[in-house]
Amino acid sequence: MIETGRQLVEAVRAAAATHNQTWEALVPDPFTINLAAEADEEQAYAAMTRAKAALRDHICEVYGISARELSSLALS
Repeated sequence: MIETGRQLVEAVRAAAATHNQTWEALVPDPFTINLAAEADEEQAYAAMTRAKAALRDHICEVYGISARELSSLALS
């Protein structure tokens, strides 16, 4: 269970790093948008969203709480 949690955290970090790279390619500076990089950025964002959802679902399952309760705890 702990190892699964660690793997999920690492997956979120990796997906976030990839998204950061694709975002930098999409918006290389405040005055430029590289539309050729848009599809890659959208795919990276979707992958990051899936990784975050998997981690959230794991936390909720392990601790027997809802996503709403988890969000409330995170904001406390």
